[in-house]
Amino acid sequence: MKTVYLTAILMVSGFIPGLKAQDTASDSLYNQAHDLYRQAKYEQAADLFKEASESYLSVGDSADWALSILRQGDAFLNQGEVRKGEELFIYVSEHHPRNAEPSLKAQIFKNLGRVYRQMEQYEKSTGFYQKSIDFAAVTKDSSLIAQLNNNISYPYLYSGDYEKAFSYQKKAKEIYESIGEEYNLSFVLNGMFLTLRNLGLHKQANKYIRHSMDIRERKGNPDFMDVAYHNMAVSFNDMGQTDSAIIYYGKSLELSRMLENPYDITQTLINIGQLYKRSGEYDNALAYFNEALETNYQTERPRSIANNLKELAEVAILNDDLNNADSFYREALNWMKKVDSPQELAELYVDIAGLKLKQDKFGEAKEYVEEAKDISMGNYALQQSKAHTVLAEIYEAQGAFRKSVNQYRRAYTLYTGQSISSQIEPTINLAGAYSKIESDSAFTLADKAFALIDTVRTNVAGLTFRSGFFRDYAGFYNEVASWYVTQKNDPEKAFDLVEAAKARVLMDELAEARKKVYETLDEATLIKKQQKAKQIDRLYSQLEQADSKEGAAAIREELKDLEFEYQSFLNELHLNSRELKNFDYPRPVTLGKVQELLNKETAVVEYAFTHTGIIRLVVQRDNISASYIDSVSSTDARSFFTEHVRRFRQSITESEEKSTIYEQGSNLYDYLIPAFEEVEGPKTANLVIIPDGPLSFLPFEALSRNTRYLIQDFQVKYLPSASIYSFIQPPHRDTEYDLLALAGSGFESEESAAYPARSQASFASLPSTLLEVDSISVNFSKVKVLKNDDVTEATLKSHNLGNYRILHFATHANVDETNPFRSGLILSKKAEVESLFGEDGHLNSREISSLKLNADLVTLSACNTGMGKLVTGEGLLGLQRSFLSAGASSVMVSLWSVFDRSTSVFMSNFYSSMLAHQQEDYGMWNQTLDWFGMYEHPMIDYKTKAIRDAKLAMIDHPYYNHPVYWAPFILIGK
Repeated sequence: MKTVYLTAILMVSGFIPGLKAQDTASDSLYNQAHDLYRQAKYEQAADLFKEASESYLSVGDSADWALSILRQGDAFLNQGEVRKGEELFIYVSEHHPRNAEPSLKAQIFKNLGRVYRQMEQYEKSTGFYQKSIDFAAVTKDSSLIAQLNNNISYPYLYSGDYEKAFSYQKKAKEIYESIGEEYNLSFVLNGMFLTLRNLGLHKQANKYIRHSMDIRERKGNPDFMDVAYHNMAVSFNDMGQTDSAIIYYGKSLELSRMLENPYDITQTLINIGQLYKRSGEYDNALAYFNEALETNYQTERPRSIANNLKELAEVAILNDDLNNADSFYREALNWMKKVDSPQELAELYVDIAGLKLKQDKFGEAKEYVEEAKDISMGNYALQQSKAHTVLAEIYEAQGAFRKSVNQYRRAYTLYTGQSISSQIEPTINLAGAYSKIESDSAFTLADKAFALIDTVRTNVAGLTFRSGFFRDYAGFYNEVASWYVTQKNDPEKAFDLVEAAKARVLMDELAEARKKVYETLDEATLIKKQQKAKQIDRLYSQLEQADSKEGAAAIREELKDLEFEYQSFLNELHLNSRELKNFDYPRPVTLGKVQELLNKETAVVEYAFTHTGIIRLVVQRDNISASYIDSVSSTDARSFFTEHVRRFRQSITESEEKSTIYEQGSNLYDYLIPAFEEVEGPKTANLVIIPDGPLSFLPFEALSRNTRYLIQDFQVKYLPSASIYSFIQPPHRDTEYDLLALAGSGFESEESAAYPARSQASFASLPSTLLEVDSISVNFSKVKVLKNDDVTEATLKSHNLGNYRILHFATHANVDETNPFRSGLILSKKAEVESLFGEDGHLNSREISSLKLNADLVTLSACNTGMGKLVTGEGLLGLQRSFLSAGASSVMVSLWSVFDRSTSVFMSNFYSSMLAHQQEDYGMWNQTLDWFGMYEHPMIDYKTKAIRDAKLAMIDHPYYNHPVYWAPFILIGK
């Protein structure tokens, strides 16, 4: 059974007899079966072993009859049919010849030991293994004795007796090395890896699994390679090398699917689910956990079922579903009590204590902690550490901060010397505890935590995992920044930390694009990458068109593995490419560099949420200030702003009276916007907003004071972070055309079983988009306009998009907050036409990111193109970041679905104003300076001025003055 907890499959070449001298027809059958067995063709092997046993019986060869039956049972075990194997082993043990050789008796008891080990009945397993060892000693068969020493180590390993397990493994290793049986040595090395890993000795463990994998790859048996790849992935994950872990989990999953052994696949499914859980992709995590649980129930393994249920409980907690979590834990506890596995029982008690703490049941939580401590004391350091952590959290919740510090310190000490990734959380916890008592030790430990985080941050490729893994750590950066504001009055340090946490993956992607590292890859690799992405896109298209729930479920199952396979491929690509592996990822910008970009009339206002509060940083050319709000009217600041932003947006989108909007906008203004009029010196006229959390959905320009909107007093633009500004491509690059404008005016109606809300019928007609693109195109001389049937994904991609200075999309968008890479522009719903060119009519964010643009501006004028999935630290995973990654200098998006007639008026005003401001800002002199590389593009440029002009014009418009018409449009970028 393959897992970090379960045994590797024990097979041929010394573990059981090999080929026979082919003297009879019976021997021939046996040898054919043996060959099939070694090729992992277990079903066919079992049938031939059965034939061989019957043939031996017909000629009165009872010893070889028994051996063939044992081999048949062994083949059943490798198919996951443990009960069938058990029946055969028991039958042979009751009917073997009375005068059987000790070697045959050793084989019988060895197989019984193995079957009960797989059924997680460890005491029974150990008893049979010991009988087998006694008979093997009589034979003096070194290979058999070594095998049995290795076998018996597993029930001791899973029962938590690591010292005894390792002593048996050492004996087996010494014997195999002395007789030169390298193949069988690989099994022992695998076991030694598991033992050392469970003791937390990850570096020492790694060398054993590497050696084991090297041997198994040379032998080429898929079963053994599956086990090796899985445990190699576990080892990499332990050491924080997530990129390598993903690659090897992918290899293991591919082999497990091929072999169809339920005992082999479950732990790989669980481990992949854990990767998704850590990255915040809970739906994907549940898909893998549920598949594993279904298989685990079939195999009736108490310990595996309990650990599986524990994972489901943790996801339920992350989704704030505490009742379901409680049910999962109770069932897990019932299963775990059926086996002798004290270490895992202790860990389960700790996890249940954590749930009781979240339910404010402190007494019950302490009881479970004490149960865990009683089991783990003196034996299991990691479980002790987790128990101290939960106890610390209990004291913290009760306000006993010094007691909390003591418990966190004990947990921290127990993790000393563990892998880098496992040290991060206890270091963060202890730093947080010290901050509660305002000890300078908090800052020292925070620096240690940052150093640990930096060593693992880029050890994973792909937006899904990299942004997800950094999510929890990003929150810690903001927490420490708040300490510097409240305890040290050090806004500069706070700024450094906030920037270190913001949009780091986007900055990495922009830096990679600037250096054109992907263009160094060979053509075959790029084609393979594209094909994998296309395959996923095609399945999503099939999912949207599925006509039954059963069909949709089958497609989702296939998608689950394909998406992980794609992530595995990206990580393998990063490891194998010298340019990517050795890429020097950028550091966050310094305060001084940001201030150099600002003139005296411009201020950067940056926000960062902590767990409960909000930091506001105000950066001006010669000054920086910071403030921190922990709560508002007895409500924590995060909850307050989340709710008030929601209400404010709702009032606007539902076209409520302006008096209501002024009132709500004024309340937010007072908390969020600095009182610049009270500051001496030049008047601040320009604001660069860097939002965070729920503020990413807030149209700041519509905030008001004394019935004046913010946009009436300031020019406003947005950035994901200050650090990415220098990595965004500059405007005014040479292009052949001025404008490419697309207008999709209508869609056909159609139902979808999988996505009824996202069927074609849900995309309303946009008749005014034709008027919109016509009205803006008259402002330019070199123009290409695509309308109606000309608007397809295939047609768009047939154009060299790098030849256009402005791209304007007046078509529907689809924002998928579950799978951000599926967000995109709906260009066409003519599936038959698109499929002829290998497209699906949906330009998704992954495809957008791979475009090569030279655009000063990309405008997405319809629908809520500015929305997306919020990820702590990374910010909003929306279409704007995809276009910036593709090379756009700036992107205009909308924060809600807009009225297309008013949009036509707004866009006409915007573009005519933009061209006028461009003439003023970028005249012949500045163009000459730019040509010589001496021109610094202003932070507030002609596009920022133009969007303000367009909004002011709408405010004065007789029909379109309500914020619902002009407030959704925001400008992001350079």
